[in-house]
Amino acid sequence: MVRPSANNAFTLLEALFVLFIVSLFTLVEITGPSMSSLKLFGNQFLSYCVYTQEKAFMDKEEKTVEIKTDHAIFDEIQFDYPHSITCDPFTYHYNAKGNISQAHTIHCHNEQDSISLVFQLGSGRVRIE
Repeated sequence: MVRPSANNAFTLLEALFVLFIVSLFTLVEITGPSMSSLKLFGNQFLSYCVYTQEKAFMDKEEKTVEIKTDHAIFDEIQFDYPHSITCDPFTYHYNAKGNISQAHTIHCHNEQDSISLVFQLGSGRVRIE
């Protein structure tokens, strides 16, 4: 019977080296490219739009959305934009079936970037471009 040699394991130095490499990859992933504040704003804005549309459909009544340069009002719920973000003004409503009153594209921007929020006629959905 052949005994395996006693040198089959990692040394402490090799184990620490592997842990160091794994921690570097983790650090790069955590601090790597993240979603900009404008994209996060756009996603939150879309959530308010969908909520208002669903509320119009469930309550079977018209719900108005007023988009101002520094805030928006979604059926009496005020959503203040972050200080660095401004949007084009626009007013529309969702009818009792959840359809949007008119199609439109508004542009929101901060110092570095801009996004377009496209309101689709018919389904009333909003998407970010």
